[in-house]
Amino acid sequence: MTNEEQSRIEKLEKIKSSQVNPYPALSERSHTVKQAIDDFDKLSEKEILVSLVGRLVLLRLHGKACFANLEDGTGRFQIFFAQDNVGEKEYQFFNENIDVGDFLEIKGHLFITKRGEKTIKATSWKLLSKALLPLPEKWHGLSDVETRYRQRYLDLIANQEVRDIFVKRTKMIKLIRDFFNQRDYMEVSTPVLQGIAGGAIARPFITHNHALDIDLYLRIAPELYLKRLIIGGFERVYEIAKCFRNEGIDASHNPEFTQIEFYQSYADYNVLMKLTEELFEYLLSNLEGKLTIEYQNNTLNFKPPYPRLEFRQAIKNETGLDIEEHRDLEGLIEQVKKLGITVEKSWDRGKILDELFKERVRPKLINPTFLIHHPIELSPLAKKCPDNPNYVERFQLLVAGMEICNAFSELNDPLDQESRFNEQDKLREKGDQEAQGLDEDFVKALKYGMPPTAGEGIGIDRLALILTNTYNIREVILFPILRPKSEK
Repeated sequence: MTNEEQSRIEKLEKIKSSQVNPYPALSERSHTVKQAIDDFDKLSEKEILVSLVGRLVLLRLHGKACFANLEDGTGRFQIFFAQDNVGEKEYQFFNENIDVGDFLEIKGHLFITKRGEKTIKATSWKLLSKALLPLPEKWHGLSDVETRYRQRYLDLIANQEVRDIFVKRTKMIKLIRDFFNQRDYMEVSTPVLQGIAGGAIARPFITHNHALDIDLYLRIAPELYLKRLIIGGFERVYEIAKCFRNEGIDASHNPEFTQIEFYQSYADYNVLMKLTEELFEYLLSNLEGKLTIEYQNNTLNFKPPYPRLEFRQAIKNETGLDIEEHRDLEGLIEQVKKLGITVEKSWDRGKILDELFKERVRPKLINPTFLIHHPIELSPLAKKCPDNPNYVERFQLLVAGMEICNAFSELNDPLDQESRFNEQDKLREKGDQEAQGLDEDFVKALKYGMPPTAGEGIGIDRLALILTNTYNIREVILFPILRPKSEK
């Protein structure tokens, strides 16, 4: 225990011995700080008694009077606290027992100081919560990255710009909801605990249900359940879903992440490309008031339409390799190794092409670009292109070298789907922990018939990165996963 903490605990005991409750349940607030600032002229002219509440963030003692700053969730306001106004006993009690970090209720009248600062002249006060630890670095800010992520509450207290990031993220999610609600999509909830990890190519987390004595997976995607709803008759559905993938952690990946997935009956991937452009135009217009933004020293232009770039051509443009000339696995491996890509034994053709794209092509796609027509090996749930069955009707939206959106015309042929699931099963048997298992119930559901449908997933965390001009995904997740301190 530090000397500072010990001192505060002693003050706490003194407060209790004075028959004052240091943690009362009731507080009175007539105005937020923002309201007090916005209505200052009326409140001060009419000498209306104002009650503000918040955390004490600055305290300057001057004998029988002091100035302090009080902060609530809407802003910061100056307090003038004087013995002549609150009484000698109350002022002495305040002076001896209150610290920066404590939560207070201040009642008084508003006025302008000689320096022109809007201030509340306290006539009474009440302790709402005694803080036993000091604010970080005496309120000069919190800069240590490890501490910021591990103790996010301190980060939020100390850094206004961090709070602004999460306020903007919340506005972004609300706008996304508004966009889909206005288009007659229905928001739904699907299981987080699933018997089969499906809907994406990813390594899952495994848990165990003791009541049923079965292993379950934390969902890697809500896709297969959302498509069950399409089969059931809901024509437009979406879910803002927490998903979990037991994979690497880096600047654009966190094992626990948020995405929106949405599905529309009687639509294909071309319909969703247009819808995606409309969504981004709506978001940028409402959040930024413009369609051009700065991100990590790049200017991003979200004005539709976005360029369409075929997967095969994208690889060829950057590497000179035409993947259609190397359909056999051995030949492809040989060519990819020449390009300096390390290939693991368990990788199939799709995995090799995906890694080649991620390493050589994706980082160079900065402005919003639709990557279209992926190899079928990468997309076990997508419809084949009618003119070339080696590729599927799929697109990804790439922005600043990151995948933001992934969508395709959904496969609704149950026999084709079953065959592709079986191919994925074979890959799992060979050691590919990301391959999907056979979901027999989903295949059965498809056999009852699913209309032509297009579906899309958008990474909420990555989108927040772009819209807040932030590099590391941990900056836009309130409580990112971290290694325990004891294991560092």
